[in-house]
Amino acid sequence: MQPPSPNKLRLLLIEDNPADSNLVEEALAEAHLDYILELLDDGSAALEFIATLDADPAGPGPELILLDLNLPKVNGEEVLKRIRSSPKCKSAKVIIISSSDAPADRERAMRLGASDYFRKPSSLDQFMELGQRVRSVLEN
Repeated sequence: MQPPSPNKLRLLLIEDNPADSNLVEEALAEAHLDYILELLDDGSAALEFIATLDADPAGPGPELILLDLNLPKVNGEEVLKRIRSSPKCKSAKVIIISSSDAPADRERAMRLGASDYFRKPSSLDQFMELGQRVRSVLEN
């Protein structure tokens, strides 16, 4: 993660689909959020990143994590469990971003400590609503 800025939100996006990553960034920009973004594209990289954060007692952790459930190497549920046990990440808000609309997936994510669950929509307009969801989660 880049050096902390007092005015910038520290975000971590864990998403393996480059098109979805771009849409997330567009939604954040459309919501006029001022942020520093770290992008990881698989669950194993996410676990390594969290371990690196935890090893640096002076460094900041992310304030918000956007997490896909269907990740290669290590699934999003395992990453979420690690986030919630991490000294640097456990207080971060976590929004699950998933193509699954299964109630069981949503309930399990919330039980594991997710702050919100955003189903990846099929339309661009609906995807852009993610920026306002992020803003709402951060304000609550």
